[in-house]
Amino acid sequence: MKYVGIVGARKYKDKQSVVDLVHSLPKNSIILTSSCRGVCTWAAEAARAAGFEIRVYAPDLRNIRDRSDMVERYYSRNRELIAACEVIHAFISQEGGYTGGTRYEIRYANRLKKYVFEHWESEELRQRGQMSLPFEDRDGDGFAGWKRVFAEALA
Repeated sequence: MKYVGIVGARKYKDKQSVVDLVHSLPKNSIILTSSCRGVCTWAAEAARAAGFEIRVYAPDLRNIRDRSDMVERYYSRNRELIAACEVIHAFISQEGGYTGGTRYEIRYANRLKKYVFEHWESEELRQRGQMSLPFEDRDGDGFAGWKRVFAEALA
């Protein structure tokens, strides 16, 4: 199984690109997202309609003392979601750019050496991440090992 995170900016407007991504994923994927409006709710709706297993992460908002406490709860939720993913698809709005919670999630994913696909609303796709070397295939063709690693990451 593959744990696929789908996150994004609330200002992202291209709902169809999110739905198309969900429909392109392998059927054994488990979709991880949040309950935020926009990208996350679109991903959850599309995943449910397509029969995917889905896990929606929400912050614990009990006993909030002030605004900074609330903000930290959202960031804590973001860290938990990203840590559970194997691959992350982050949708970045043309209007808002690389900011806020989505920016935080991408940076946290990079710290955890997760593979991130950045889907910019301007149609640009950027890939970030670090993958471990396929050392178990030392006696074989090194390129075959790399092909397998990238095929698995993109599957």
